[in-house]
Amino acid sequence: MYDKLYRHLLLPFFDRIVKGRSTVAHWKRAEESQWWSRQQLEEFQLTSLRQLLAHATATCPYYGETWQGLGLDAEACQSLSDFTRWPLIGRDTIRQHRLKMRTTTEIHRMTKATGGSSGEPLQFDLDSGSNDRRTAMMWRGYNWAGGAPGTRQLYVWGTPVGNIPTWKRFKMDLHHRFDNHLILSCFEFTPDKMRQHFERMNRYRADVIVAYTNPLYEFARFIQSEGLTPVSPRSIIVGAEKLHGFQRELIEQIFKAPIFETYGSREFMLIGAECEKHHGLHLSLENLLVEVLDDDGSPTPAGQEGNVVVTDLFNYGMPFIRYVNGDRAVAGFEMCSCGRGLPLLKQVVGRQLDTLDTPDGRKIPGEFFPHLIKEFPTIRRFQVVQEKVELITVKLVAEGGNLTLTDRDHLMNEIRKCTGTAVDVQLQFVDDIPLTHAGKLKVVVHAV
Repeated sequence: MYDKLYRHLLLPFFDRIVKGRSTVAHWKRAEESQWWSRQQLEEFQLTSLRQLLAHATATCPYYGETWQGLGLDAEACQSLSDFTRWPLIGRDTIRQHRLKMRTTTEIHRMTKATGGSSGEPLQFDLDSGSNDRRTAMMWRGYNWAGGAPGTRQLYVWGTPVGNIPTWKRFKMDLHHRFDNHLILSCFEFTPDKMRQHFERMNRYRADVIVAYTNPLYEFARFIQSEGLTPVSPRSIIVGAEKLHGFQRELIEQIFKAPIFETYGSREFMLIGAECEKHHGLHLSLENLLVEVLDDDGSPTPAGQEGNVVVTDLFNYGMPFIRYVNGDRAVAGFEMCSCGRGLPLLKQVVGRQLDTLDTPDGRKIPGEFFPHLIKEFPTIRRFQVVQEKVELITVKLVAEGGNLTLTDRDHLMNEIRKCTGTAVDVQLQFVDDIPLTHAGKLKVVVHAV
């Protein structure tokens, strides 16, 4: 009953009247446009792309100057294949040119930060209209799994770290109640805490579980080892980390519910999600243009692994145009038997974060560290290494080569809250953290 009241009355009122947003309107349109033909969707993409390129050329100094130097003109982009002539950008581009990448027009911008799962947290900007669209895409993707706004959802997720003011914590709790969500922190996965989480989960009787992949897998293993019987939801939505076949098998076995995998990032929110057919990840085509390219920047042949490159078609505040996001995926945009016009991304690879163990039985999800370290802007790169169960080493590349004593104490206190005192945690300040042979940085390394 509440989900219908929320979806048809409370959410539209709160979204449009209280907040002045257009999220619900974008969601309704997306529920219709998913059934357009692929040709219609690509025509919509091209029109949106040309408008974005014209806007960036005229109002974003970095893009205007760079493209002019390369002889590129928005009018020359007559097809999506023409777009391959535009240069790629990456995290370093944004770090060096962020201010010049912003639009000079009067537009409401908001600042966000990535969690740094690549080892390098990133500050960036987007406009409120773009944020409304990406939220709408998330609602649509979750709806494929029966997790539309208003449904009773239990989150096994990251929670804010640090000293949260009482008023802010109260506001967050109120917001979760309004949204019909219960949050279980996966940053506190001791055996005792997992048993408490299990009891809360069974009392809550969620319609849908939404979770980080690895913590939910560890939770399922704990439930299995303890011989417990969970209340089954209708479905399970996982994200933040790559879902492997063995994880899907165990989680579905324990919870007796189908899993829907999602793929997203802080820069764009939901990039792709599974529908009821589970044949791949439908791309959020109406607001994102996704490419899979080889290391030379050419389209990767179908079936082969390449670099994920994303263009946000509606972030006019600080455009992301041909942004190499650091992920790898298998190329080949096939269609699904469900009938949606949204093509499938076959498979995302290289997004697994290791889980760390402690002598007192805690399971610490790798996602904890990016979630925490994004709160320290002076940390440029990091890596967490556990080579023996009693020691965790946190390698940091920081501006000026160190952190202030206040920041060091704050960082250590937050890590200790999660790891406990049975494991020794050492901060190690280094000049650089080398990449792997594949050009990647593994952020969390469990080598016990």
